[in-house]
Amino acid sequence: MSITPKGMSVLELYRLYRENNLIVNRRYQRKLVWGKSEKTSLIESILLKYPIPLILFGKFKKEGMDMYEIIDGMQRLNAIFSFIENQFSVEDKFFDVTQHPLANELSNQGVFQKINISQDNLLNSQECVDFLEYSLAVTIYEANSEKEIEDVFNRINSNGKHLSAQEVRQAGVTNNFAELVKSLGSEIRGDVSREIIPLTEMPEISIDYKSIDLGYGVLAEDTFWCRQGIIRNSDLRESADEQLLADIILSIALGKPFAAKKDNFDSYYGKGDTDKSDEIKLAVNSYGAENLRQDIKATLSHIQNLINSLSSKDTGNDKNFLRRILSRDGGVSNPVKEPFYTLFMAFYDLIIKESKEPFDYQGICEAVTGLMEKIQVSSSITTDKRTKNINLTKGLIQNYFKSSKSPTRSSGSYAIDLENYLRRSKTEAPNYDFKQGLFSLNSSNRIFDNKCFNKICQNIAAMANLGKEKKGYIFLGISDTEKDTKLIEKLDNISAPSFFPFGIVGIEREAKIQGITLDQYILQISRRIRDSKLPEWLKTSINTSLTPITYNDHTVLMIEVKAGKEPVWYENRLYIRDGHEKQPQELSGEKISAVYSLFQ
Repeated sequence: MSITPKGMSVLELYRLYRENNLIVNRRYQRKLVWGKSEKTSLIESILLKYPIPLILFGKFKKEGMDMYEIIDGMQRLNAIFSFIENQFSVEDKFFDVTQHPLANELSNQGVFQKINISQDNLLNSQECVDFLEYSLAVTIYEANSEKEIEDVFNRINSNGKHLSAQEVRQAGVTNNFAELVKSLGSEIRGDVSREIIPLTEMPEISIDYKSIDLGYGVLAEDTFWCRQGIIRNSDLRESADEQLLADIILSIALGKPFAAKKDNFDSYYGKGDTDKSDEIKLAVNSYGAENLRQDIKATLSHIQNLINSLSSKDTGNDKNFLRRILSRDGGVSNPVKEPFYTLFMAFYDLIIKESKEPFDYQGICEAVTGLMEKIQVSSSITTDKRTKNINLTKGLIQNYFKSSKSPTRSSGSYAIDLENYLRRSKTEAPNYDFKQGLFSLNSSNRIFDNKCFNKICQNIAAMANLGKEKKGYIFLGISDTEKDTKLIEKLDNISAPSFFPFGIVGIEREAKIQGITLDQYILQISRRIRDSKLPEWLKTSINTSLTPITYNDHTVLMIEVKAGKEPVWYENRLYIRDGHEKQPQELSGEKISAVYSLFQ
């Protein structure tokens, strides 16, 4: 182990940033949380040539290149780079992008948009030079293992005064309980990403809301938690959603409603006066971390189905739907975190423990209207009070549930998963492809499109060439253009829910064209894959993992492609997925050897 202190200029660090050599490990790093006031204060210090706290990197090699994992200083670095890229000003002065050749080139390429204002509102050339030449104190730590880096991060960040209580608990803790809380939180918020990502991608998965407008990719108002009025926008940025998930996980894994007090939370994270972290680790292992994940998502999916079903009949807008029905007076002022917890646990007991499913959403809604008045809600949250609240709520809604014939942990109902795949396709385009279906959109001749199916096979082969242990996903029943979505709605007389630019058109309509059931159509697709010219091992892998996903009453078929031990040829051609290109690219010559190197 060695520690090398040095000075690094803003200019040098920005180059590393834009070459994606500054890395964030999401296992223990939090989101970007600084607001404009903190960012402005830091930039002012640099412009005044005041010292700022040191930056700490963990250094490692990747494909022969030096990579720097950010252990401490992510918020500061983001502030510096976002100032260079004109995302905010200091005393009405923006950085002059033309004074930095790399930044200027990137702005001309459209990587970021520079501000278009008069020269009077830009830093002068000398101020820009001084800013770029400012030397930050950087310590580069060459660790012997990933565990060492985690330990260093934990020691530096666990007592940070700017962290919320939940962020302090989570900092540096990487056991099965903490990992489940964080990963589920990401899935439900919609900021799912790879575990190791460059700092350039952090803004895309960090939380913003309209009143602060930081330009981040996840808008709090659009997340399930804030849209439904369960927690406030500002609380989401402080990980209140993860505390609520920790509350739910502790209740389920420990087998009784959790007494949600600060000291109790701390103890199960191993940071309280009494260390109970081993108890929850054992409980999660006993239940099964993946089982916990699927059961929570299945329960939440049913609650989302209730919201989608009733809000579409009501106003067509689901904003604050849960807060309206759960609050005392139908108001929208206060969050409904405890009533939501109670409703969730009542749903969980009926769906998971008793193997039932809801059949009358209207009845459930009427039964839980004004739930906050019916249950005990106080600052003192005890196991006994919560047990009574859950039992009371179950009594109100159980007549609107019936015995379920389908397996509880069926992946077919997880709308949460589908939304995250759609989000991830923005930053991981080669791994995702979307097709409206397999039938032509010619109104006078709705026939199976063999050319389209052949393209799907080419895409399967291309995704199998992403590299060793990589995965790709093709979704049938999703239109990626508004034009096609509107045409399909007209041709097949359906209403397609939208998510970002995508239209969820489903594949039931294509089964209907043929006069067969959905199951028969999926079997038909499976047989076509089996009869294709793809390698046998790949066809078997795909057909054993075909997954129907239900989203707002439309079924999307997910085709999961897992790369093997060597590249895949299809009809004597080698294909790859290249960036945001929709069509697979055929390779020749030296490029073929580059694909083979991905499997070494």
